[in-house]
Amino acid sequence: MIHTIQTVSDYIEEIEKLINNKKHNYYFRGQDDAFSNTLPSVFRSRKLLDNEDNMFNDFLMADPQLFEKCRTNFERMALMEHYHLPTRLLDVSTNPLIALFFAVKGGQGNGEVYIYKDRPNHDKLAAMLEEQGWPNLIAEYKVKRVLANHDYFKKNAFSNEMQLESSLARQSMADKSAFFQAIKSFYQLDNSYIAQQHRLWSDDYLNYFDSEESNYFAAFKHDLQTLPFLRLFEEAKRDIPSFANKLNPLELIVPKIVTIKRMSRRMENQQGLFLFVPFIGDEYDHSVNIDYAEVERQAQMAIDILSLYNPDNPNEKEKYIIPAEYKRPILDELAKLGIDYSFIYPEDHAKKAEMIKDRYLGL
Repeated sequence: MIHTIQTVSDYIEEIEKLINNKKHNYYFRGQDDAFSNTLPSVFRSRKLLDNEDNMFNDFLMADPQLFEKCRTNFERMALMEHYHLPTRLLDVSTNPLIALFFAVKGGQGNGEVYIYKDRPNHDKLAAMLEEQGWPNLIAEYKVKRVLANHDYFKKNAFSNEMQLESSLARQSMADKSAFFQAIKSFYQLDNSYIAQQHRLWSDDYLNYFDSEESNYFAAFKHDLQTLPFLRLFEEAKRDIPSFANKLNPLELIVPKIVTIKRMSRRMENQQGLFLFVPFIGDEYDHSVNIDYAEVERQAQMAIDILSLYNPDNPNEKEKYIIPAEYKRPILDELAKLGIDYSFIYPEDHAKKAEMIKDRYLGL
């Protein structure tokens, strides 16, 4: 449902209706123009996505002291996003007023606020899996499995899963290509396994790698010993020496809300965390002829698994529109509540000077 917002009080009233539903945790993202998608910055160009590994490694080499306190590759990626290097992270906030600020702080058109949750929309997830030819995989995600506290869709920056996926961003295009061809073969195998054996991979995940009797996925077990996988595991082990040479491919296909320690006042004030957009395997599979518009569409489809939809219209996202003419008044209202540029960007001294100047120009 589209909600048109003219004042901060309008917005708060609408948000209160939403958060009174305690079934979910909600996360908010503001965009200061009516863009055609909600993709993170690395998806804005094929050149950027194809050079994700080079950008990551170049930034580390250019400013190594900046990353001295980072303990994982995910933390390094988060800091790169913080400093505007294109990444596959989408900034979100637990504070809806922070998202509103980002929706009205600039841009020529209408501002927008989108809402995400850390529980999947199973209809959207099923549609994505069916489109790929793996419809039976939806059964793997219907309940939490493997570990009592395991969650495919909500992670923290220190989890093994996020260390693996952020380390994957640093791998070469050639290694990504071989890696995702093997992973796609696993999905096809699991799809058949569910249909034929009426069992789930996730039921056997804990003991599969140590079992001598698990032959159905023998090809996948062999793939784990090939160089692209071994190089990925070695990268993960640089930060987590105890990291085992194993992975659960079911993690790789879905988006995740990722919590992270606040590494700066800016991150603290913005109450920020991230939506991690999964890799689009077809982008790296040389056997697939795919144009970049299709990569963008698939990435958006993955993001939308965590988007909040109108319960009365399952194909309509919940979205707050701030018409352009109301952006400046709302920005002024937010400033009275203490949410202004100096709060959002506490370390940006040049912005503080500009605000003081504008204050007196407006007299």
